[in-house]
Amino acid sequence: MTTAIVPRPTTGPPNQPPDQPPAPPPEGRASKPRRTPMPSVYFRAVDGLRGVAVLSVLMYHTGLYENGLFGVDLFMVLSGYLITLTLLREESRGGRIRLGEFYRRRAKRLLVPLLVTLGATGIAVARLGRPEEADRVLQQGLASLLQVANWEQIARGESYWDAMGVPGPLAHMWSLSLTEQFYLIWPPLLALVCVVVARRRRAAIAWLAALLAVAMTVTTMLQYDGANADLLYLGTHSHGVGLMVGACAALVTASLPVRRIDGHPRRRLSRLAATLVSLGLLAAIVLVSVGTDTYAAPWLYEQGGLTVVAVLAAALILSLTREDTPVARVFMTTPLVEVGKASYSLYLVHVPVFWVLQRTLEAPSPAVVALVGIPLSTVLALFLHHIVGEPVRLRRWNRAGGTSFALLAAAVCAALVVSPTLVRQESGSGGTRVLVLGDSLGHDFATALTTFAADEFAVTDGAFNGCGVFSPETSRTTAVEQGPAPGCLPWEDRWRSAVRESAPDVVLVNLAWDGAEQRVDGRWLRPCSAGYAARYRDQLTAALEILTADGAPRRVLLATSREFTPIATPEDAACHTELLRAFAAEHRSVVSVLELDRFVCTDTACRQETPEGAPAYLDTVHFTRAGMRWIAPWLVTSIQDVTGPPSRTESPSRTP
Repeated sequence: MTTAIVPRPTTGPPNQPPDQPPAPPPEGRASKPRRTPMPSVYFRAVDGLRGVAVLSVLMYHTGLYENGLFGVDLFMVLSGYLITLTLLREESRGGRIRLGEFYRRRAKRLLVPLLVTLGATGIAVARLGRPEEADRVLQQGLASLLQVANWEQIARGESYWDAMGVPGPLAHMWSLSLTEQFYLIWPPLLALVCVVVARRRRAAIAWLAALLAVAMTVTTMLQYDGANADLLYLGTHSHGVGLMVGACAALVTASLPVRRIDGHPRRRLSRLAATLVSLGLLAAIVLVSVGTDTYAAPWLYEQGGLTVVAVLAAALILSLTREDTPVARVFMTTPLVEVGKASYSLYLVHVPVFWVLQRTLEAPSPAVVALVGIPLSTVLALFLHHIVGEPVRLRRWNRAGGTSFALLAAAVCAALVVSPTLVRQESGSGGTRVLVLGDSLGHDFATALTTFAADEFAVTDGAFNGCGVFSPETSRTTAVEQGPAPGCLPWEDRWRSAVRESAPDVVLVNLAWDGAEQRVDGRWLRPCSAGYAARYRDQLTAALEILTADGAPRRVLLATSREFTPIATPEDAACHTELLRAFAAEHRSVVSVLELDRFVCTDTACRQETPEGAPAYLDTVHFTRAGMRWIAPWLVTSIQDVTGPPSRTESPSRTP
């Protein structure tokens, strides 16, 4: 994601002007052939391009628009380009690549900001998160420290970006891990070539980089089967092609002569040609980005689209190495350059900041998250970069510094481990105990009750994202097809444990995820079909047996499915609701229906605003804080209708 900024050129002894040729050896003394070191030219426009890339990533992650995927790809190409260029310059000066020194610089630059971000995120989740979010942050945080976050995400079957709901505060760490894996593999390969190949080393390195890029492209095209876009987008063996294309671009830069005129580096390319090329490449990248509305688009994998985007980005970088063009001057503006220098820190902090805003703002629409979150993230990133990151990078690490780093790492790991235990399983002081189960909308029910009716109930949030009771092989909503969420199955064990630990008086269940098409034994079942109805009746019976197994007097509220969401078609949602109502009628002594659809929807649409005019939903499925304020009194009344007014006595405390 980030790379060191190289110093101004020094091609001779310390006090010798950079453009002056080295002095000849004294007469009578034999001299070895001297290597001509590469000039260490700093391309200011490339830093500005980093600033544009990270800002495009931030805009995409606000959810303001669905198109604009390729900021991350541009970063990968930039990382491959700058790291390879740095290593080539080191080899040209000293004849070898000092891997130990390289990794020491990388560690000093990257690890401390990462640790600070992970520690702060752990604290934020302990304060604002749910139990499953704290568990997930622990897993993702440790995977990020080990630089395997992308493969951990693949192993769990997670997507790049959650199509519905608020992505977790560490959902973006996969790309950093992918880049760090490149740092671990590519420099040793490059150093090995420099040792083995005596002459024409750069040509050998160029062939190696090009062959790796081609191999990744071919692997992606052969491996794609129409359903594994997540694996190929997150995988190092496929999406790493951008890093290798960036390395190829660095070799092009290394092979071309550079001269400086009027303070700008110029290459053998006319100013007009460079301007037209830069404009054309920018237009091509924008058009491709606008035309691609999802990372699962088949052309990215079947037709080598990831490589096409990487090549366009690499060509743009090369065009900006001539800095006297109008396009380059735009990228050289100070705000973009400063943001580019702090791009690593900005990428680290922006998703945790967005997550906190989603948890705390009344109506965190994408526009509000963009207007508040991007400036806030930028300020925090500049602080992290200039006050924390740069002093650590520039300071020599002695034994005390190493000890301080070890203590910081231990403290962060402890914060990640402890945060799940600090998230309260039960909230509220009322005498009626309520257990919320079902899919992610159950989280909103629990939060609405604990935030806006804390003195009415003692609420335990046992909901789980993307998890109903149907237990299918795969679910197919109107937005996405995916298997059961990692950790969802067996839902029966989780429900039994939740009932045993919370001893609820009322169980509030939302099962909207079951209203999607469900694949069982190789067949797709829709809620309006007889096969679905028969199986679902059995699943609901099993669920009720779990909820009433201890014999305690207990009421169960089943929430109906809203008919206008990305979960299911209106017809499927209506059939799902009718199955719930029929089941409740059969077990009316225990089960009642929570008519969510009738409360928030009309016959033609679900209301998108609260009665006060605030946005009701984050994503047409999950409620904003204002939406939770709107539904809270209705939830309270609905629960009291089946239980009577709650007791005002303090509920007994329980350890999560």
